Amino acid sequence: MSVSLHNLTLRSLLVLTIVLGLNGCSVRYDKNGKVLFKTDLASVLGNEVGQFVLADGSKGALRELNGRYSLKWSNLMIERPLEGVSWARIINQYHIEGHTLLLLKVAIPSCPAQYRLIDLQNTSSQEWAFTGICDVGPEITASADKLQLNFTSGNRIEQFNWQHGEVYHSRLPIQKQKTALKEKAKSTRKPKSQSPEKSTKQVKRSPAKAVDPLPPKVAQPELDNSLPTEIYSPTKTRQTSLEVRP
Repeated sequence: MSVSLHNLTLRSLLVLTIVLGLNGCSVRYDKNGKVLFKTDLASVLGNEVGQFVLADGSKGALRELNGRYSLKWSNLMIERPLEGVSWARIINQYHIEGHTLLLLKVAIPSCPAQYRLIDLQNTSSQEWAFTGICDVGPEITASADKLQLNFTSGNRIEQFNWQHGEVYHSRLPIQKQKTALKEKAKSTRKPKSQSPEKSTKQVKRSPAKAVDPLPPKVAQPELDNSLPTEIYSPTKTRQTSLEVRP
């Protein structure tokens, strides 16, 4: 059974159309949780600049098209645009309690190197932009239920703790290290001079009195000069209505 060249061409075009149609679609959610269908040109014409793996094993990507960046993940083709950035890269990813946390380094008009945290779980996502901190990398501590980011800014530490889907912000003072100064003072201290002649005069010593034992020391709590911990609000996407675009 022979297949004509015309039918083969039509079938090839049909397959190509289906593939482009599936890859070229994305799903977003507005602020009310409604579904927003949109043509995803970044999947077809854009550049993939980063990849990540979600906690459920599915894959996602960071894409760029005409200077605009977005994330797309899971088999449901969920997309989240990164607003206001001219450059973005994935620094690291963490899987904590079923959440996928992406630490991004982005460039914005007011700062060439700002950090953002993206929380992905199933079809939901949240984004935190650490505004006011520019061109400073964080010290990162990750555990089974917590991700901590410490940014040194001047004479304080801006601390952000992700836990159970929320980010908590604290401002801590930098403790001055005095150990080196103490060691230096000890090394420069001169020993006491001893007299070359020993006194031969006997000294009467009174019997030693029993000294009452000192009461046990009570552990004192360390001073906490930090400001009260506050919830750090996530950045929201600007989607206000349900739209279906071809």
